[in-house]
Amino acid sequence: MAGPSRCHLLVIFLLQVTSNAFATPTLEGPANLKDCERQFTEKCGIEVGNSIFNNGFLSDDCCRDLVKLGKPCHDTFLNTSLVALHPNANKAQTLAKGEQIWTECVAIDNSDKHETKPVKECLEKFPPKCGEEIEKSIYQGTVVTDACCRDLVSWGKSCHDIIAERNHDVRHPSVNKAQALASSEKLWNLCAAISRSPASPPSN
Repeated sequence: MAGPSRCHLLVIFLLQVTSNAFATPTLEGPANLKDCERQFTEKCGIEVGNSIFNNGFLSDDCCRDLVKLGKPCHDTFLNTSLVALHPNANKAQTLAKGEQIWTECVAIDNSDKHETKPVKECLEKFPPKCGEEIEKSIYQGTVVTDACCRDLVSWGKSCHDIIAERNHDVRHPSVNKAQALASSEKLWNLCAAISRSPASPPSN
């Protein structure tokens, strides 16, 4: 077991990460701890933590890194965060959400082995920031910026439809597919209208 100095260092590390972040693992044995820290970035830790505790967006890249890290570290992160950072969170709901995130990330990681060429080519066109805006608009009803709308239209309707279907099947399989694709179509029509209007001049 870790001595007092080790525990003290772990508490300091936890507090250094924002309250929305995924906490550092507290696995027994310094080798395990160091392995988890070395293989997972703070950026992805924050993304994973926000996706569980704040319903935030989790990128495909961080999902892949989480799966590469392994389920034991994921579970340890989650339990540590519950105790140290979110003691008032509903434990059952949080653990269920953590399991959902893990399952979705495994699906994303597995999908890489089976992505068709059109899907891969379209994914390469979507920069992470706009891809996040578009996905959150479809599934959470948030607003997409005019700039991302114009980018979306420039990438083409076929890519939009391909990615919308892929994101449903891989990232949101529990959501009603017809409703998700209808929201996707509504977003496309809105962005197409925005792209036809004159672009606003940049602010000074």
